[in-house]
Amino acid sequence: MGGEGSMASAILSLKQNRSLLKKRSIRELKDVLLEKSGKTELEFKKVSVEELAHLKKEIRKEAKTRARKEVMVFAISFVLSATLICYLTYLLFSV
Repeated sequence: MGGEGSMASAILSLKQNRSLLKKRSIRELKDVLLEKSGKTELEFKKVSVEELAHLKKEIRKEAKTRARKEVMVFAISFVLSATLICYLTYLLFSV
């Protein structure tokens, strides 16, 4: 069969990459990050109090609608499964 050589080289390449990753430490990664960016702390976007309140309101509104939808789906699935069980029980014992 063809392709054994290319598969062997792909496997060898993956093994070599994995061994290189194992040699790296977290400290080295932090040093590289510090060298590249020159910053030691994260910078967050500045948001006004009004914008923050608006975002919170939107997130809470979205969470409430999502929770309402979940409750409806669970209720419908419960009713359907209960109906199916009752119907199957009726068919089983009606003989």
